[in-house]
Amino acid sequence: MLRYHTAISSLRHCVLSRQHGIRTLSKLPAALQCQSRHSEPASYTKELLQKVDTQFEDKYKTVFRSKSRQQLVRAATVLWLCSFEVLVRHNQQLLKTSRKLLGRRLHEKLLQTTVYGQFVIGQKKETVKPIIADYLASGVGPILYYALEEDKSSHSKLGNDPFYASSVKSFKEAIDITSDAANKTGYIAVKPTALCSPNLWIRLTQVILSSTKSADFDSYHKSSDLIADSKSLAAEEVEELEKLVKRGEEIIEYAASAGVKVMIDAEQTYFQPAIQRILGVEMMSRFNRESVNVLVTYQTYLKSAFENVDRDMEYCKREGIKFGARIVRGAYLDQERQLSESNKYEDPTNPTFEATTRMYEKTAAHILNRISEWKDGDIEVMFGTHNEGTLRQLFTLLSESNPPLSSVCFGQLYGMCDHITFHLGELGIPVYKSMPYGPVDIMTSYLGRRAIENRGVLDKVKKERQLLNKEIRREYGDEV
Repeated sequence: MLRYHTAISSLRHCVLSRQHGIRTLSKLPAALQCQSRHSEPASYTKELLQKVDTQFEDKYKTVFRSKSRQQLVRAATVLWLCSFEVLVRHNQQLLKTSRKLLGRRLHEKLLQTTVYGQFVIGQKKETVKPIIADYLASGVGPILYYALEEDKSSHSKLGNDPFYASSVKSFKEAIDITSDAANKTGYIAVKPTALCSPNLWIRLTQVILSSTKSADFDSYHKSSDLIADSKSLAAEEVEELEKLVKRGEEIIEYAASAGVKVMIDAEQTYFQPAIQRILGVEMMSRFNRESVNVLVTYQTYLKSAFENVDRDMEYCKREGIKFGARIVRGAYLDQERQLSESNKYEDPTNPTFEATTRMYEKTAAHILNRISEWKDGDIEVMFGTHNEGTLRQLFTLLSESNPPLSSVCFGQLYGMCDHITFHLGELGIPVYKSMPYGPVDIMTSYLGRRAIENRGVLDKVKKERQLLNKEIRREYGDEV
């Protein structure tokens, strides 16, 4: 993460893009302009944390006044529409109807000026790279996300090799874009269902859960070998497992050589045990020996979240593996509950939003309390949250533990909570935006699925809408 600060210092060519909401660098205050970060504290000191506006209100004008009126109106409108559950729930049908009535070209133009334009960074590397550089100039790093995944509802056959080969190629392109734009820093996110069939992930999870060693593999970092040796898979499944491991290794090796880190995305619980072992701890054991190159995503809406993090931290500590984690609330809450009800098994999720918050904060406190046990550079955790209450609790914990800046960072979604992200970036606190990119047709389908999964988050951006509306009124002369 230290490379992130070096990258910011080196970005002297800071001409910001009007198209993506930042008019010119001269419009921004000096604190947001390109500057050297060498004088920044090396850790989360009390002095640094006292500068944080924990109400996230005083600094919104700095962020929003860098946006054009069009950008302000679009953000306020899109976030307002996302607050209507009926629109979110039926978004796929609405998108199909729009395309049918308007035709492809007009339909895509409409999306580019609304939902796509708000939540997607762009279509091509030529347009994506300058935006990443612009965000870095304001202290915000990239998590580039090419939204590839095989449709979970398609029950696809195991050997869709052309799709998986294309996925690997696309992830490598994302690595190149990130490395070039961010001066060999930043992250990419990898969707596990882009690397093998959902059916294979299900089978691998079944084998793990049915194994007598499922609680604690003797050779945890060799989970794929143990699964293959268990005689529970067909020959074709073993072959596909071997291909999956090679694809994961190829992407991570390529990323590490380019100075980019890989975040393994989380999936539903019927995939997650296999993902967490094979693309998670197994890849950390191979690639996190010298530095953190792989981070695993842990979803705290699950009752098992704390146990999962504690187990993997303990294993990595014991085996001399550097630990990388991204802590999020999670995106599949409704699906998990519906599945458990229809299949008559115990609901794996926390019963309420408040219970998930407690799990998130308990897990975060556990990590931060243990950071002192690790040498600087041996642990890296990203706290992905848009919840201001959780952020305040995290800052309290950070003021007590004072970990290195290189060990703890924050993340939010592109198109949301800019009043939080850019304030942290202004202070020199490591913060990142998850930046989806790709063609309109692929990305709108992706956005539609994510909107359903994240509607709990979308419903809780009321304050951001209020701040946007306040700035819009000021722009149009109703407020001085």
